[in-house]
Amino acid sequence: MKPNSLIFLAVLLLLLHGFSLADTANKQDSSAVPPSAPATRYLHVSTNPTMVDIFVNRSNIDFSSSPDYVSPNFVKLPPKDTAVRITLFQKGYSDTTINVTLSQKDTSFLIVSLRQNYDDELIEKQERLLAHRTRKSLGHKLIIGSAIPFVSSAIAAIATQRYIKNTRKDRDAIQNSLIRDSDSYRETKDSFKENRSKAKTAKAIGGTTLGIGIVVLSAGLILSF
Repeated sequence: MKPNSLIFLAVLLLLLHGFSLADTANKQDSSAVPPSAPATRYLHVSTNPTMVDIFVNRSNIDFSSSPDYVSPNFVKLPPKDTAVRITLFQKGYSDTTINVTLSQKDTSFLIVSLRQNYDDELIEKQERLLAHRTRKSLGHKLIIGSAIPFVSSAIAAIATQRYIKNTRKDRDAIQNSLIRDSDSYRETKDSFKENRSKAKTAKAIGGTTLGIGIVVLSAGLILSF
């Protein structure tokens, strides 16, 4: 065999041996490092019937409060959680609480068939809780909505102050005017009357919207409890 061929064969054997060592090292490293925990865990909850309220990790649950989810749905959980407490609520069915042990995978699954309840007293209680929930939801919406008249009142108050400032400026110009039979004097008087009228209107709007805001906020606070 020629010397050049021997050198080429030696280099090829060295390269193959190097790749083999690198592959072995990578396998050893990957087996030594434990698999990382999922970034986020999910629990998919399916129920029969559907559209069931889902409460997550709650104790002493007030069913008149809004649920965390409605089935079917993916319940998002912290990655370190290994268990979760699920409570299901639906009118006409018995309340169900399940302690779920999560799988090692990022998504676990829970399928529940609720037991129908024929207790008239329980159903009436559930109806009262749902009616209370509706009132609370309306109350929260009114509290948020009260910001609109309050903001309008603040804008009207700012406009009122601006028109009052302009009115005083026109009044001072009228009082200090030496020539009162001129176009400039008449224009100042007209501006004075216009700004005074706008100030009164803005003040009335501000007072009205402030009153509406107080009424809406008060109603929202009453209904939200």
